[in-house]
Amino acid sequence: MRLADCNNVQDFRRLARKKLPGPVFHYIDGAADDELTKGRNTSAYDDVDLVPNVLAGVSEIDMSVTVLGRKLAMPLFLSPTALQRLFHWQGERAVGRAASAFGTYFGVSSLSTVRLEDIGATVNGPKMLQLYVHKDEGLNTSLVERAKASGFDCLTLTVDTIVGGNRERCLNTGFTSPPRFTASSVWEYATKPGWALNYLFRERFSLPNLEG
Repeated sequence: MRLADCNNVQDFRRLARKKLPGPVFHYIDGAADDELTKGRNTSAYDDVDLVPNVLAGVSEIDMSVTVLGRKLAMPLFLSPTALQRLFHWQGERAVGRAASAFGTYFGVSSLSTVRLEDIGATVNGPKMLQLYVHKDEGLNTSLVERAKASGFDCLTLTVDTIVGGNRERCLNTGFTSPPRFTASSVWEYATKPGWALNYLFRERFSLPNLEG
């Protein structure tokens, strides 16, 4: 299965399952506890109907919307996702380019795998930093100042991580960050040579915005 063969979300999911080691796939595909909320959130889209406005002409279509002071080309944006270089070796760099190309917000996690300064220098579109409030107040101040200096437009504050989510899939598959090769997980990594070569021989995996 190739990228060109993907026609819907489930196709992309199957391709990711084929290319990623099990622990990594289930980290991005899974959710907390019994994943009931994830299921409800997904099925909620089944209750939404798109009502076409027929005979209205399509010569000028404008889906733009203003969000947090920036005009977006469409009413969708890319929400912050941590550890992106685990899924693809270019990580936030590639996602940021896609967001810029389609004229929408690029959400960047505090746990991103690319420095805020690098994202600011390469992503031309609107950018938001998702901020965890750490016990280290100096770290919080540093993240905000670095985001501002790197041209980020806004902050999104995470307020629900007083207790970390109980991600049962991660417990069952042995997912850790960075990945730890154990007797139970090494086969999954070994059978995905493309991922393994990128992980081992590209730039070192890290969380550069939290280092130091």
